[in-house]
Amino acid sequence: MFNRRREARDQEELRRAGREMWDYFQSIPSPLEELDQEEAGALAAATAAVPEPDPAEPTVVADFLPPSFVAPSQRETAGLMMPWPGPLVVDGEIVTCSRCETYRDWIVLSTQGRVWLRCRAGHETHETRLDTAWFNRNSGPMTEEHGSYEDGIRFLGH
Repeated sequence: MFNRRREARDQEELRRAGREMWDYFQSIPSPLEELDQEEAGALAAATAAVPEPDPAEPTVVADFLPPSFVAPSQRETAGLMMPWPGPLVVDGEIVTCSRCETYRDWIVLSTQGRVWLRCRAGHETHETRLDTAWFNRNSGPMTEEHGSYEDGIRFLGH
């Protein structure tokens, strides 16, 4: 009985807060209303001057970090690697090793603009659905540098 009253009171407080927030946003004047006619004309001319992208041209998506934010040691390395302990889902499906059918405990390698997956058994597969931008979005900062590929694999526990 008391829980229902408390829940009803909480729901009413949420509704009241929502109404107050809505009223507040409705009271804020639009920035375009505050512009005088000259500024509005200049804004309209500036937006009209932007050309529409050509649908025939492929769009290039920029990498996650601009080059100025990438550590110098990352630019000089032959490649980067990171562990991926759980299942890896790409395009809505779980990636499995083509040889041993494992679906977790990957090492993800990024080298020469390509992404490779290595399972615990040592099978490596070029994953064409992933790119360097995906790797940069999902990897953390580089904390270790290794002299060879095998040293890096050993460091990550494979």
